[in-house]
Amino acid sequence: MPTSYGGAIADKEGKWSPLYRQRLPDVSGNKSLTIDKNPRLSINIYLFFIYFSCVPNLIYLFMKKHYLLYGVLLLLLLGACKKSDKFDQSPVTNPDPGTKGGNGSDPTISTFPPQLKNFKINGVSCAFDTTTNAYYYPVAPGASLAGFTVSFDTVSTKSILMDNVNVKTGGTVNYTLSTNENVAIKAMGLFNTSTDYNLIITGLPVVMLKTTSLAIGDDKIPASLNLVNPNYQAQGSKLEIATNINISLRGATARNLPKKSYSVKLVDAGGADTDIPLLGLRNDNGWILDAMYIDPARMRNRLCTDIWNSFNNVPYIDEEPDALNGTRGYMTEVFLNNKYQGVYCLTERLDRKQLKVKKQYGNIYKADDWSDEVKFLNISQQYNNSSANWGGWQFTYPEIGDTPAPDWKYLFNIVNFVRSASDEEFESDIKNKVDINNLVDYYIFMNILEAKDNQAKNTFFSFYDYRTAGSFFYSVWDLDGAMGRDYDGTPLSHEILGAGNNYLYQRLIHLNAANFKELIKSRWNYLKTNQLNKSTIGERIEAYRKSLVTTNAFARERTIWPIVEPDLNMEATYMTEWYSAQYDLFNNYVNGL
Repeated sequence: MPTSYGGAIADKEGKWSPLYRQRLPDVSGNKSLTIDKNPRLSINIYLFFIYFSCVPNLIYLFMKKHYLLYGVLLLLLLGACKKSDKFDQSPVTNPDPGTKGGNGSDPTISTFPPQLKNFKINGVSCAFDTTTNAYYYPVAPGASLAGFTVSFDTVSTKSILMDNVNVKTGGTVNYTLSTNENVAIKAMGLFNTSTDYNLIITGLPVVMLKTTSLAIGDDKIPASLNLVNPNYQAQGSKLEIATNINISLRGATARNLPKKSYSVKLVDAGGADTDIPLLGLRNDNGWILDAMYIDPARMRNRLCTDIWNSFNNVPYIDEEPDALNGTRGYMTEVFLNNKYQGVYCLTERLDRKQLKVKKQYGNIYKADDWSDEVKFLNISQQYNNSSANWGGWQFTYPEIGDTPAPDWKYLFNIVNFVRSASDEEFESDIKNKVDINNLVDYYIFMNILEAKDNQAKNTFFSFYDYRTAGSFFYSVWDLDGAMGRDYDGTPLSHEILGAGNNYLYQRLIHLNAANFKELIKSRWNYLKTNQLNKSTIGERIEAYRKSLVTTNAFARERTIWPIVEPDLNMEATYMTEWYSAQYDLFNNYVNGL
């Protein structure tokens, strides 16, 4: 709703038009003010009183035959009133943010109370949250920022008070900013009016999303993204990246949760895809903002994927040294249309670019459902190469319309082999159809983390090149339900999944095909003292806990998403103790194979 006072009304852009006169409380709340903010209104009122105070005298003088002299005066007064009606009729045009008026002089402050807009530090955008009237700027933990310049829109504010020092736009503030600091700011306007703001210093990268009036849904809509990264030097990136984007909801289940996850496509001004390496990660146009809503710790998916990446990679790593068999990502704080949204993990996508499967000759399939085909138990339907889906699987690469076209026969053949091959055929040929070492790693991984929701579903199943390297391998995905929490966030008691509901693993264990049990023992004996050591995993949990707690990001997350556990320290302790007990349980299981 517009704000009105002083006989004028201000719209959302700070433009004024006559309305009525109203007394407003002072920003301190202790007294009332009557303000005339429209200059032509003040002139009109002044001339009005002159005009009507002169009329009786003019009539009298006219009757006294001094009509000629005072008739001229009357005409002049009427002309002045008419001219004042045209005073400043053109709409207010805000000068460029952080500058003076268009003629180089100090502009007229057109908002009351004053508003701090387009606030920047050292020329870098600060995120704004309208709910708390707070600006956010990131400084890397352990670092500080001193002697910085500030800029802001001077049409809305003539100066600011920061550290009790009055600073105009472009001025330097001799103050030191560090992580988890809250600095009071006053935006100063006319007549000693002011508005209080806070400057919150976070240690996490800040993502600012701005959309049009359209709501974010299943279809991508145009928007903009500003990313401010305090760790840009260590990551070989930029302090601020601004780009156009197309954005949509993501996740079959996540899209129905209160806190939404987003799929982001970077585009140029013309709408064409544009690759940018965000946060020092890969150079790409497709990104994910993972809300992590189900996980009370807001770290499990990222943490567990990091653990997987620490000891596994694609089977063809010698041919593709830049390939990764999992995503990478970093925690950020996200703002959507000037409203704080909480902690999100900005991550890469798992696709051909990440796995580096051979273009035109490699395939990537994603398991989306608990179907018989996903569990390698049975085939309930024939495939159709014109469809991107079959039996609970989804084609990730190639896509419908690509050349060569997607072909389900490779996945169909492996599912059909696992479910129907005789024991002798299975033992003889399985090592030629899947990468055994990869399956050993994934077997250990899903058991040590008790990833119940990832035994078959929520995985990727791919091969590099059907001509020379057609063996399938697993990639991890969607690990919110792991390490002591189920898919819905509820606690998990300790359990050894074993082969679980995955018939491929059931046959490998039952038949001990390709010496599968011995390979598990050998691999576990190495990993349990290295990448999967209790202290190593504990350090990873602590690193994420520390980054979310010491930056105060988790506390801010908790204020807007109350499902979060009241204390991340307790949840991190629970995770560490849970892993220690699961480690011991799995170690005993492996020794008994």
